[in-house]
Amino acid sequence: MAQIDTILPLALLRDRATTDLILSGLDASGVAFALFSPEDELTYGSSAFRLLFDVQPGALTFTDIMHNCHDKCVGPKIGTPVEAFIDMACRKRRSSPQRTFEIDISDGRWFLANETLLPGGWLWHVFTDITMLKSNERVLQLARDAAQRAADMDPLTGLFNRRASTERLEAAMQAAQSDGIPLALVLIDLDNFKSINDRFGHANGDRVLKHFAAAGRQELRGVDIFARIGGEEFLVLMPATDMRQATDAIERLRGHMARAENCADICCAYTMSAGIAEFRGTAAEDLFERADRALYRAKHLGRDRIVCAE
Repeated sequence: MAQIDTILPLALLRDRATTDLILSGLDASGVAFALFSPEDELTYGSSAFRLLFDVQPGALTFTDIMHNCHDKCVGPKIGTPVEAFIDMACRKRRSSPQRTFEIDISDGRWFLANETLLPGGWLWHVFTDITMLKSNERVLQLARDAAQRAADMDPLTGLFNRRASTERLEAAMQAAQSDGIPLALVLIDLDNFKSINDRFGHANGDRVLKHFAAAGRQELRGVDIFARIGGEEFLVLMPATDMRQATDAIERLRGHMARAENCADICCAYTMSAGIAEFRGTAAEDLFERADRALYRAKHLGRDRIVCAE
C-alpha cells in the first residue's frame, strides 16, 4: 500500500510536468489560444492571445476583454455598439460543440477562430493568422472580377457586349413580370456607318463608335443597360420605363447627337435611328423582334428618327 501511495504522487507530478511542457511549447510556438471557464472567465491565455486581444491585468471575463478592445480600438473590428456586439457574441459562444469563424482585426490582419466546447461548459479557442490567405483571396477575387468584366465588355467602347446584355435582358424581364413594372427595349443603329468607314477610314469609324458610347453614358440613366451588340448596333434596356418615357429619353440622346458642337472632336457629324418596344410578358425573342422591326421601319422612313413598336 505504501508503494502505491508513493507511485501515485510521482505520476501526478509527471502529468503536471508534461502539461506544463505542452503549455510552454504551445506558448513558445506563437499560437494564440485561450481557455475560458463555464462562467466565461479567462482561465489561461497564451502570450500571443493576450497580445492579440490586449488582455489587461484584472480583465477576467470575455466581456471585460471585449470592452477593453473596443475602448482601445484593438482586437476585432466592432462595427456595432459594443454592448450589441458582446450580446451577439455571447449568444453564439457555446452554441455548438465546434465552431469556426473569421475575425477581422483592427490592425488589418485576419484570424480564423476555432472554438471547441469541452465537458462542463469549458471553452477552448485557437486563433490562426490567415492574413496572407485573405490577401490572396482578395487578389483572386479582383482577378475574377476583372475576368468577368472583360467577358462582359465590348473592348472598343467599354459597353456591355451582346452576351452580357442578353443575360441582363432575361433578368430584367423576370423582374418586370414579377413586380408588375414596365420595361422598354431600344435597338439603335448609327446611320450610314459604312460610308463613314469608307470615307474617313476605320480608325475614325472607331472614334465615332466610342464617341456615341460616351454620349449614351452621359445621356442615359445609371440603371439603364447600354450595350454594343454588333458593328454599329447598340441596345438600351430601360427598366421601370414605359414607351413614352423611353421615347423621351432616346429623343434626348438623338438630339444630343444632332448638335454640331457635340461632334466637334471627331471626323464628322452622324445620326442615329432607333426602334423601341415595351415588354408585354412574352419571350425575349418577341420583345427583340418587335424592337428590331421598329428600327427597320425607322431606317426605311429615312433614318435619323425613332419608331415605336406596335
